[in-house]
Formats: sequence, structure tokens, C-alpha cells
Amino acid sequence: MDRAQAIVAGCGDPKPEELVDGGAVLVAGAGRFVDPHTVAVGDRLLQGGSIVVATGARLPRLPVDGIELADGHVELLEARQLPRRLVVIGGGVIGMEFAFMMARVGVEVSVIELLDHVLGRVDQDVQFEVAAMAARLGITLHLSTRLERLARQGGVIALQATAPGGPLQVEADRVLLAAGMVPLVDDLALEAAGVAYDRRGIPTDPMLRTNLDHIYAIGDVRAGAYQLSPVATKQGTMAAGNALRGEQAAFDDRVVPYLVGLTPPVAGVGLTEEQARDQGLAIEVRRQDYRDVCPVGNVIGEPEGFVKVLAESGGGRILGAHAVGAGSPELIQAVAFAMTGGLTLAQAAGTLSVFPGLSQALQHALMPRPVHDPPYVPRRSGR
Repeated sequence: MDRAQAIVAGCGDPKPEELVDGGAVLVAGAGRFVDPHTVAVGDRLLQGGSIVVATGARLPRLPVDGIELADGHVELLEARQLPRRLVVIGGGVIGMEFAFMMARVGVEVSVIELLDHVLGRVDQDVQFEVAAMAARLGITLHLSTRLERLARQGGVIALQATAPGGPLQVEADRVLLAAGMVPLVDDLALEAAGVAYDRRGIPTDPMLRTNLDHIYAIGDVRAGAYQLSPVATKQGTMAAGNALRGEQAAFDDRVVPYLVGLTPPVAGVGLTEEQARDQGLAIEVRRQDYRDVCPVGNVIGEPEGFVKVLAESGGGRILGAHAVGAGSPELIQAVAFAMTGGLTLAQAAGTLSVFPGLSQALQHALMPRPVHDPPYVPRRSGR
């Protein structure tokens, strides 16, 4: 923890005084709309020709008795002592990151997930692989399970839930609430400004404008947003340019690389196989397991993993890629560059890779398959 805090302290994030030096006026307090051009902070009224809503997201308020006994991920990161048993509520990104991290340092971990799979927005092959890795680490996954109640019993927290097989009770020393994040639109009085929103957040067009052309929304508060800091940073810059300089910059959400910080890591970009098929696209899917082509994975002791690439049939435009394994974020970043540059699968396959290197797995995934190879068959979790 000391090492982690030292790294964070050395990151050099922008400081408020730097904004002031740049000419910004900072007003501390809770802001709420009074009308389409006015925001109140306490007794002070701020007026602007353009307004950007960038309030982020918060933990959900689950209608579960005793949910206040659960910690958020920030509280758990500040802990100086490991629990013997941890129950994670939610099998999404944050939930699985903490489950893997705690399991690898000896904590007994259980995950309670309402859906019948973990990592709901990622490719199904990745979901299957992560579930298998979790099982090898000793993580217990309670899928299709609804949390009903938390209560303190002596020195432990007892969780009651309903699982497919009937009632379930699990005990823990600490509980992590990781059931996703919800857009923070509470108490903004968006109705006073006439800004449309719903439980998913504030809808915008590609130029990040709400239903009112002069009001923008960026980051996690947007409806259907990728809850990733690089996305919010990029959108903040774009919204500022559009609002202040009359630019017409549009955010392209087709190429958004993501990372799930497991060990080994998970990364991806673009469409999943399921999304592509749901859209009726004619696609080809190529997959390469690390252990079959990449000696570097064995050398560094991390042979687990695979790379999967989706493209238009016939070696056409790359539509997405997904990977599990050491170095997967860098491999996916390379695919993101290729997608942004409009490379086809055939063009990308003609690019040489570093030898020896983890990128060999990506190069083999891009290469055409011999006609005698069996067709790719997705690995499924059996759900």
C-alpha cells in the first residue's frame, strides 16, 4: 500500500492552482441548474453561454437490507490488513479485478453475480476464459444469484441470497460492493434546464451535445458511456473545443480500447463477436492461443491466454479484437491503431512482428488459415 500511494502521489495530476493560473474560476460546492443558462452553487449564480456536465458516476443504492455493511472499492484499497474472507457483490470489471487481486494474495473470495456470466460487456470467449481462470484461483462464482440481505453476526457479515439451487448463505470478514456504477445525475435539477436524461444517464449526440445544443455531457454521466478515464479525458477536450471555439469534433466510439486489470490482464477493442452477429454482419473470426506460438509466454512464466480478431469476411475491415494474457493491453493497442488507420485484416496480417515477442500471438491470429484447418468454433461457457 505504501508503494501504491507513492506511485499515485508521483503521477503529477493537474492541480486546482494550475487551473487558476490558466484563468479558470473555481467555485466549490454542489451545483444545480436554475434555467438552461444558469447554475446555482449555494447562493451564487453562474451563467454561461455553454455548460458542460461532467459529474461522473457513483455506486448504486441497492435495495438490500444491510447494504451499508459493504465497502466501496476505494475503502478496500485503503485497507492495511487483508480479510480472511471477502465476498464481492458484482462480477463486472471492478468486482473481478478485486476478486483476482485478493485471491492471488491468499484471501478466500466469493463473487455474487445476478447475471449468468461475469464481465457482462466483453466477448463471450473472454468471459469463459476468465471464469475458468477464477476457478483455478479458487474463486467461488455464484452466478444467476440475487442478493437478499446482509447482517452482522458476531465478528462476521452474513449474506443471504437466492441462487439457482435455492437459498444461499455466505459469511465474510469484509464485503465489496462492485455492482457497477450509475451516472451521477442526482440533485442536478436537470429538469430546470430542460435536459433530457434517464436512469442510464444523459443522452448526447456524437459531438457530446445533449438535447440542448449549448449543454454538453461527457464521461461517465453520459448514457451508455464507456466508464474509462481516457474516454472522459478525450471527451472533455472535445466538448471544450466544440463549446468555446465552435469546433465540430465528434467522438467515435467504434475504437475504444479497454483493460480489465486481472492477472493476467484482459483487453479488447471494437465489436464483440456477439455484437457483430447481432448486427447481421458477415464476419470471420481468427483466434490464436499463446501457448501454441509464443515462446515468450513460456519464458516469462505466463503461457495462459489467447488473441481473437474479428473482421469483415474475406479479409476486410477489422471490427474488433479481444485478448487474455500477458501483454494483452499492448497487443490490443496495436489493433486499435490498425482500426483507426482503416487497415484491413489482409493488410494487418502482412505486418512483421517482433521476434521473439508476445506480439507473435497477434500476428498468428491475423494470418489466413490454411483451407484444411477446421473452422473456428467459439468456446462457450455452456450457458
